[in-house]
Amino acid sequence: MKKRILVLVLIPLLVLTLAGVSQAWQGRMGGMGDPYGLISDESDLLIHPAKIANGEGVLFYGNYRFTYTGVLNWDNEIDLFTAAGVLDEIFSKETSGDELRHEALVGSSFPLGPGRMGLFFQYSGKRGEYDGKQVELFLPALYIYDRYDLKSDLDNFAFRLLYGLPVGGFKLGGEVQFAYRQEENENWLQRADLSVSYLNNLFGDFPEQNLLRFQIPYDSRYWEALIKGSLDGKVGPLDLEFTLRGGFIFGGDNSLEIRRYIALPAAADLDGDVQGWRIGGDLWLRYPLAKDLVLPFLVRIDYQSKTRDGEGPGTVNWSTWNVSYESEETDFRLTVGGGVEKELGTGTKIAAGIYYNYLQGTYDSTIFYIPGYAYDNSDSPSSSEHQVMLRLAGEHELSPRVALRMGLNFFYGWVMEDFAFTFYNPNPSLSDDISLDGSHWGIGASVGGTIKFKPITLEPFINFNYQQSKLDGDGERTIPAGTVLNLWEMDKSRSEWSIGGGFSVLFGL
Repeated sequence: MKKRILVLVLIPLLVLTLAGVSQAWQGRMGGMGDPYGLISDESDLLIHPAKIANGEGVLFYGNYRFTYTGVLNWDNEIDLFTAAGVLDEIFSKETSGDELRHEALVGSSFPLGPGRMGLFFQYSGKRGEYDGKQVELFLPALYIYDRYDLKSDLDNFAFRLLYGLPVGGFKLGGEVQFAYRQEENENWLQRADLSVSYLNNLFGDFPEQNLLRFQIPYDSRYWEALIKGSLDGKVGPLDLEFTLRGGFIFGGDNSLEIRRYIALPAAADLDGDVQGWRIGGDLWLRYPLAKDLVLPFLVRIDYQSKTRDGEGPGTVNWSTWNVSYESEETDFRLTVGGGVEKELGTGTKIAAGIYYNYLQGTYDSTIFYIPGYAYDNSDSPSSSEHQVMLRLAGEHELSPRVALRMGLNFFYGWVMEDFAFTFYNPNPSLSDDISLDGSHWGIGASVGGTIKFKPITLEPFINFNYQQSKLDGDGERTIPAGTVLNLWEMDKSRSEWSIGGGFSVLFGL
């Protein structure tokens, strides 16, 4: 089924590719490392729909991108000490795997009334598969060894309708988008001695495992409506582009199958909903200092919230039980920065920019099982990152038929992460609080080009990226009276590399 979906997405794109093109599209940005807001590009209309009013005639667009990511290590470890500082338990997970991503877009823009309309179909998908080992060492002698497999899949289909028209000295535009999204996380764990297996275990054998979890399992399907309003124009010499956007989830369905395979098995089938909303905006400014020198500046803000829940009957040790849970993910992103764009003669352009990114997210979940038992992961984890990013981009025409492009980027971030967890059995039995900090950095390079054979223009590109994060910290476990029961030390690390590429085409009638 998944292969058939991919084929259906790619066929229209391949047909469009063979039709012929007249100028560049998203491939130009891909060859320079996607410096949106730093270098002006025709594909900016996908961010600011008012810019679609700048086009002429009937245009057909196509873009495809593939990315392979190798997760070299994705490891967590926590050490549990007694209140006196004596090492008591060790829990660790070592994970690796890979991810495959596909992105495709086909569409058209054409005159309609006083302005222009655009119709686009967009697909993005991910297939992530990871495996690893889990070690639980209870000193002085109890040793438990497990193997596990993780799967994370995404399929997003979107239909986008854009319209823009000139009004006075400005251009106004808007976009309405309807998207269907499928998201699934699945976890499978097998004890080394085959004594027990878990499918999508929400809570683990021990409370400590909640601090080591990489992903919460779910199987979600939902629709999302997104709306944009956009303005494009000049205020004196200043070129201004401003877009507000927002959206909400509807028709959401969330299901989860839980299984424990053991001499005394347990199982539950949960059904629930997916709800959520988002809001954001982009402000781009371009100020020309001279005919060949421009200062670009941008501000981008995005916030979104997504809630999943589920409830259903089950069995444990052949007795009836009930499980319910609710989780909320929030994500806030802010980007502020600017740079310089310089033309070095006809057909040659370079640009450099520096940006500040603030990333903040929370995951809040509550799980109830067997009356009176519950896990409360309040904002666990809650993370924030202050990040500085540098971008370099350039392009040069070797001839009227051939151009080359390149891009470099580097970022460094300071990360803080907090965990808060309470176990009820049936009253509050223990609480964990752990705070981590560390670094997150990455580097990337892109190259691309243009080959023109009238009326065909092809824009291929390739990208390479590497990033790494390392966090560590400590905390404590307390009982309701406030007495410190245990002390924690925790380490988290992840490193990955990715390589990708693609092409864009455009055909004009």
